[in-house]
Amino acid sequence: MRSKIFIFVIVWLAVVVSVLFPAFAADRSQAAGEYINLELITQHKPAEMGQTSYLGIQMSLEEDWHIYWKNPGDTGLPTQVDWLLPAGFAVGPIQWPPPIQFKLENFVNFGYDQNVLFPFQLVISNDVAPGIYSVSAKVSWLVCKDLCIPGDAVLSTDIEVAGSGVLTADASVIDRAIAALPKEAADNWFKVKVTEDGQWSVDLSGVDSIISTAEFFPAYPDLIEYQASQTLGVSSSGFVLRGQLSTDYGKSSNPFEGTLVLRNNVNNDVSSFDITRSTSQVSTLESLVDSDEDRKPVYSLWLAIASALIGGIILNFMPCVLPVIAIKLMSLIGLDERSKAEHYKETVLFALGVILTFCLIGAILLALRSAGEQVGWGFQLQDPVTVLVLVVLFFILALNMSGLFEVGTSLQGVGGTTRSFGRLSSFISGVLVTVIATPCTAPFMGAAIGFSIAQGAVASMLTFLALGIGMATPFVLISLRPSLVAWLPRPGEWMNTLKNLLSVPLYLTVIWLIWVLGQQTNIHVVSTVLFTLVFIGLCAWAIGRIQYRKILRLARWRTLIVVSFLIAMLGLKDVVSSFSQTTAEKVGTNIWLPWSSLQVSKDRQLGRAVFVDYTAAWCITCQVNKRLVLEDQDVIAVFEKNNVITYRADWTSRDAEITESLSTLGRSGVPVYVYYPSNQRTPIVLSEILSNEDIFGLFED
Repeated sequence: MRSKIFIFVIVWLAVVVSVLFPAFAADRSQAAGEYINLELITQHKPAEMGQTSYLGIQMSLEEDWHIYWKNPGDTGLPTQVDWLLPAGFAVGPIQWPPPIQFKLENFVNFGYDQNVLFPFQLVISNDVAPGIYSVSAKVSWLVCKDLCIPGDAVLSTDIEVAGSGVLTADASVIDRAIAALPKEAADNWFKVKVTEDGQWSVDLSGVDSIISTAEFFPAYPDLIEYQASQTLGVSSSGFVLRGQLSTDYGKSSNPFEGTLVLRNNVNNDVSSFDITRSTSQVSTLESLVDSDEDRKPVYSLWLAIASALIGGIILNFMPCVLPVIAIKLMSLIGLDERSKAEHYKETVLFALGVILTFCLIGAILLALRSAGEQVGWGFQLQDPVTVLVLVVLFFILALNMSGLFEVGTSLQGVGGTTRSFGRLSSFISGVLVTVIATPCTAPFMGAAIGFSIAQGAVASMLTFLALGIGMATPFVLISLRPSLVAWLPRPGEWMNTLKNLLSVPLYLTVIWLIWVLGQQTNIHVVSTVLFTLVFIGLCAWAIGRIQYRKILRLARWRTLIVVSFLIAMLGLKDVVSSFSQTTAEKVGTNIWLPWSSLQVSKDRQLGRAVFVDYTAAWCITCQVNKRLVLEDQDVIAVFEKNNVITYRADWTSRDAEITESLSTLGRSGVPVYVYYPSNQRTPIVLSEILSNEDIFGLFED
C-alpha cells in the first residue's frame, strides 16, 4: 500500500512540475489536439550568441477545419501564443501570414485551413553563456467547422547556444513562411478613398504585376462590411479595389489598416501587403473603365523577349564570359581545312549547347519557384556544392590547356579537324559558356527575366530561349562569315603557345570561384579545397607523363595516379560534408550596412534617403561595380554629403527575403541598385552597369 502511495506522489509531482515549470519539462516540440496537430520548429540548432534567429509554430488541420487570424471576423477567437523563456532570450510578436476568408451562412470569418506556420523572431543576448536552454510556448486556439472546439497546448524544445549557429532541416520551411508574410508597402502605394455614402476604394496602380483577384482583410472590426462583396476594377489610373464601409465606421479612431492579398491566376503568384492609411474623403468614386489588360501582357512579353535577345548578345562581353568565349574562338583557326558542312554542324551544336542550357536552367528555376523556393537568376551559384564542382571542372580544364595532359586539346582538336571530338567539343563549350555566364546580369536582362517570371512558365521559357539565341548569335555570325575570320593566321606551332596562354583566364576563374566559396563558407573549407586541387594536379601530371611516353615503369605511375585520385576524392568528401556545418556571416563594411527590409522601411518612414546595393560574391559585374564605383571615395563623399544611408543586400547564399525584395522591384538577379529619395518619393532603379555619373546624377537638382 505504501509503495502505491509513493508511486502516486511521484507521478503527481511530475505532473505539477511539467505544468507549473514547463521550461524544465522534457522536450515536447509536438502536440495534438482535436482536429489539429502542432509542432515547434527552430531555424538554428545550435544558435549563436547575439544571433537573431527564428522559431516557428506549425499547425496542421484536418480537412474543412480552420483556425483564426488576428481579426477573426464576425465570430471566432484569434490564435494566441505566450512564451516562457530563459534569461537573455527574447521572442518578438506573432507574425501573421495572409489569411483567407470563410463563410458560414451569414457569417464571414478570416483565418487559416490545412497548414499554417507562424514565425517568431528569436534574439539571444551576447550575455548568454554557451549551454542548452529550454524554450516553451503555450498555444491556445479555436478550431471550427460546423462546431467550434477550443484547445491549448504547451510546446517546448531545447536550444543549444554556441559560438556559431547551424541551420536546421526546418530552416527552409521557416524561410518560405517568412518570405510569404505580408510586406510593408511603399507609402505612395495603395491610397485609400472613402465616400459620404459609405464606399471605400484602394488604388492598386502601384503594383506592376497582373492582378487577377484582390481582397482586403481589415485589422479591426467596424472598419468595413464583411458580408459586402469586394470588387476589383480598372479606373483611369489602373487597378482599384472597392467595397462597403461598416455602418459603425467613423465611430472608431482606428486608421484604415489591414492586409491586402493580391493574386495572379496566370502563374498562381500571391503577394500580400500590410497597409496603414489615412483616408481622403471624396463625394463619389471615379467610374470604372473597360479593361484592356489582356492585351498589355502580349506587348510587354514581346518587349521582354527583345530585351532578353539584346541582353544575351551583351552577355558575351561580360567579364565572366570572355575567357571561355576566347577559348572557343580558337576553333575558328584553320577554318579552311574543314568542309563547310562539318563546320556548320559544329556551329549549330555550339548554338544548341548555349540555347538548351539556358532553357534547362530556366526550367529548373521555374520548378523550384513553383515548389515554394525563393530563387532567382544565378541561383545555382548560391549552392556551395555547385561552386565546388565548377572549381574542380575549370581547374582540370586549365591544366588541360596548360598542356599538363591531353583530352582533345591537341593541335588538331583545337583546330577542329578531329571530327568526332570537334562536334562534341562544340556542344560542351556551348554548355560551359552558359553555365559560367549565369552569375552575370547584362543590361536589359534583369527587367526581362523579372517580368517574364511574373507572367508564367510560357513567357519565362520564351525569354530564356531569347537569351540563349542572343548569346549564341555573335559567335554564329563570325563563324559563318569567312570574311570576318580571314585575318586569323593558319595553324602552326604558335597555336600550342596560344593554347597554353589561354589557360591563364581559366586559372583566374578558378581563383574567383574559390573566393566565392570562401564568402559562402570559411577559411577551413578554402584551405581544404586548395589541398585537394594539389592532388588533382598531381594526378593530371602523372596521366600526362604516361600519355607523352616519358616514363618506363607504368605500375609505379599508375599507383601514383590512383593514390592521388583517392586523396583528392577524400578531400572533396570532407569539403562537401563541412558545408552543412558552415554559414555565411553577413557584416557591414565601412559605410555599408547589412540590408534589412524592415530597417529600410523604417528609414523611409522617417523621410531618410536610402541606397541599396543588391550584390553577390559570385557576380563579377557586382564586384567590378563595387571596386570601380561604389567604393570610390568621390561616390562615398556624395553619399555622406547628402545623408544617404547605404545598405548592402548580400545574395551570395540563398536568402528568401532578398529574393522577394528583388521580385517587388521586377528583378530576378543581381546586380540591382535602388535609390530611395528622401521624403518617400518614388524609388529609382539604376542600370546594371554602374558609373560614377549615375550616382552623381541622383543628387542633381
